[in-house]
Amino acid sequence: MNTFILNAETSGLSIEHLLKQAEGGGVQVQDANGKVVAFVLPPADHEALTNLEAIFERYSSSDQLRDALKRSGGITTAELLSRAELAAQQAGR
Repeated sequence: MNTFILNAETSGLSIEHLLKQAEGGGVQVQDANGKVVAFVLPPADHEALTNLEAIFERYSSSDQLRDALKRSGGITTAELLSRAELAAQQAGR
């Protein structure tokens, strides 16, 4: 999949230029900061569609992982073992 970056240099290019790039497996359009803003795919290009599905899955999974880590509020293994040792000592008194 080709990458097309929207910036001052590319702002004057025609849409035809973008569509020609899409013929070769699709185009990922990014803003000047690298954020993906669009995907342009030829309708019958199944390989490009499969690549796009993989990209969506990757972004979806990373968002889910990030959200799960934020929710976990867990402790480190060292802290867990330290607490367990302290609890065992207190129980043995």
